[in-house]
Amino acid sequence: MIYLAIAAPLGIYGAAWPQSQQQFGQDSGALGFLVLAYGLGRLSTSATALPILRRVHIRIANTALCVMFVIADLVAAFGRNFAVLVACFVVIGLLTGSLDSLGARFQSLVRNVGSSGLMFGCYGLGAALGPAVSGVFSWQAGFVLAAVLALVAAALSANAQVNWPKALLEPRQPLLASAAKAPLWPLAISLVTVSVVCALEATTATWSATYLEEARDATAVSASFAVSGFWLGITLGRLLLGRLPWSAQKILVVSGTTAAATLILIPVVPLEVAFGGFVILGLAIAGLFPTLVSTTATRVGANAAGRVSGWQLLAANFSATSLAALIGVIVIDSGAQVIIYVLIATSVCSVVALTLCSRIHVCEPPDSGEFLITQPQHAP
Repeated sequence: MIYLAIAAPLGIYGAAWPQSQQQFGQDSGALGFLVLAYGLGRLSTSATALPILRRVHIRIANTALCVMFVIADLVAAFGRNFAVLVACFVVIGLLTGSLDSLGARFQSLVRNVGSSGLMFGCYGLGAALGPAVSGVFSWQAGFVLAAVLALVAAALSANAQVNWPKALLEPRQPLLASAAKAPLWPLAISLVTVSVVCALEATTATWSATYLEEARDATAVSASFAVSGFWLGITLGRLLLGRLPWSAQKILVVSGTTAAATLILIPVVPLEVAFGGFVILGLAIAGLFPTLVSTTATRVGANAAGRVSGWQLLAANFSATSLAALIGVIVIDSGAQVIIYVLIATSVCSVVALTLCSRIHVCEPPDSGEFLITQPQHAP
C-alpha cells in the first residue's frame, strides 16, 4: 500500500502537465523543473534506511512519512503558485526516497523475485491511477487521490500486528569489514545497469504524454490514458513476475530487448498502435528493476547486498532525475519529437548493460572478493 501511495504523484505530473501548464503560466519545458525538484529530493534520501532504523521502529517511520505525504499531496493539489508546486515536489521526493530506501532494505533481506514484483507492482498501479484520474477529472483530483492512498497507507503501517524481518529491526549489529566490501567490477556493472533501467522507466513515464500531444498530435485525455496504459503494463508485469517460469538472467535480457524493439517501433507506427505500444513497453520494463534488486546478492555477495541496495537506489535516482530533467532543456531547444529518440538510445544502452549484468555470479565466500562472468544461471 505504501508503494501504491508514493507512486501516484509520479504518474500525475508527467501525464497532466501538458493540460495544466497554462494555469501556472509555464511552457512544456518547465516540467523539467518539477522533475528536478522531485528527483533531488528523492536522491537526498535514497540511502536513509539504516539511519532511520537506528532511531525509530520501521512501523513508526512508515506511519510518520505517510502522514507527511498526505499533507504534501494536498498542498500540491490546491496550490496555485508554481514555486509552491516546486517546493511540494521537493518534499514529495524527500518522503519517497526515504520510503523507497526502507523498501529496498526489506527486499535485500527477503531476496525473492515474486515478492519484489508484487511490491513494485503496487507502485505501478499507483502510478497508473494518477494519470487516469487526472485525465478524466483534473490535476487536483489526482493529487487528492494520492493523499487518500497515503492516508490509508499510514493507517495500515500503524498496525502493530505486522511482523518484520528480524535483521531489518536490528540495524545496530556490527558490520564485518569483509561484509562491507563488494567486488568492484560486478558492483560497477550493477550500478550502471540499475541507473540506465530506472532512467528509461522514469523518463518514459514523465515525458510520454508531452511527446504524444506535441509530436504526434494526440489529445490530452488520450495521452494521459497512454501513460496510464504504460503503468498498467508495468503493474501487470510485476504482479505476474513471480509466476514467470524464467530464470532471472533470462528475464533481464528478454525484457530489455523487447523494450528497445518497442520504442524503435513507436515513432513509425500509427498513433492508435503507438498507444498500445506503451502498454507493451510497460510490460517489458516491468520485470527489470524488481529482478535487479532481488538478485543484488548474486552479483555482489550476500554480505554486501544490503549496503549495495542503497547505492543502487542512489544511482537510480540520480540517473532518472538527470535524464528526465535534461529532456526539459532539449525540448525547449529542439521540440517534443526528440523525446522518443532519447528513449530509444537509452533502451539500447540498457540492453548492453543488462546482458553484462545477467552473466555475473559471485563466488562465495564473500570475503574472497572473487567473481565469475558465467553463462546464465538457471533456476532449479
